[in-house]
Amino acid sequence: MGPLELFAILVLAGAIIVLLYYYIQEMKGTSSGDVKSSIYEMGNRVSEGISQTSDRVSEGISQTSSNVSGGEGRMSGVSEKVSEMGERLRGKVREVPISTDVLSSRIDEFLNEQSDQLIKDWELATKNDVGQLEKKYSKVSRDIDDLERRFNEYRGHANKKFENIENRLTALEGEEETETAE
Repeated sequence: MGPLELFAILVLAGAIIVLLYYYIQEMKGTSSGDVKSSIYEMGNRVSEGISQTSDRVSEGISQTSSNVSGGEGRMSGVSEKVSEMGERLRGKVREVPISTDVLSSRIDEFLNEQSDQLIKDWELATKNDVGQLEKKYSKVSRDIDDLERRFNEYRGHANKKFENIENRLTALEGEEETETAE
């Protein structure tokens, strides 16, 4: 397993832990609206912080550019780039999923796409594999029962033959002893 696959598995495990945490919180009585609203509020705070930071940087750059002679054109270009970057960051923060349902669906999609590889890598058994093993087990247990029944029949037949041979041997030994005594 390569480092990229290991990283993907660790990210997946972390996402599952986060989902379990939110599920447990929800089961304790926290409604899903409270969790969603707190996540939404956190996203808004991050967005506001980014916009405030970009505004401060823009102001600082514009003040610096006004103080620097001959560099006004260059500094105003930097200010515009910083504000564009701030807008892009705000857009990225708004794209962050508010609901854990989106994350769950993405995890499900990943598992569906990679399920065959995960089964192969981790040597997992599928329902089909277990079903085949159950069928083989039932066939083997029927075969063992049949073999045991046939063995018991053979044992009974063999024991009768051994008794017959022992009786004949005893009879022959008895005749031989009588002949040697005479």
